[in-house]
Amino acid sequence: MANFLTTLRIIFSPLLLSLSPLSLSFDTLYILLGLTDILDGFIARKTKTTSKPGSILDSIGDIVFCLSSFIAIYPHLQLNVYVTPLIAIIFMLRVVNIVTGYIKEKKLILLHTALNKVTGLLLFLFPLTLSYTPHTLSATLIAIVALYASINEGYLIWKGRIR
Repeated sequence: MANFLTTLRIIFSPLLLSLSPLSLSFDTLYILLGLTDILDGFIARKTKTTSKPGSILDSIGDIVFCLSSFIAIYPHLQLNVYVTPLIAIIFMLRVVNIVTGYIKEKKLILLHTALNKVTGLLLFLFPLTLSYTPHTLSATLIAIVALYASINEGYLIWKGRIR
């Protein structure tokens, strides 16, 4: 059941690209997809069906959901010139962390650290707050947390503390 919910998130996340951000239809689908992310892990833990493949599938679902959301929302944001390069740096750090983890461990390493979960929560809330908060301020705060989470993740991978 948990992997089914994750698969639904992977399949339906690209539909966000066809909807107008800040619309009821976008927000509704966005929230439903976010709920699948919460529920899949909860169900897997409660039913004792957690697995490494399920964890990797969840990470793929997170990536597809985040990328679809980002691509849909980014053109509508009013950001200053400093936020976009910071987002690019965070993205590059994430890629370096994935490559480093693969080189060191000979397998895909996607850490679910507390900082990554906080980053995920902030990223999830961001589109839902766009009508009420200054875009640059919100994006900058989230980017700072994401940058710290990426650096922390890289440190853990480099030091071999990935268990």
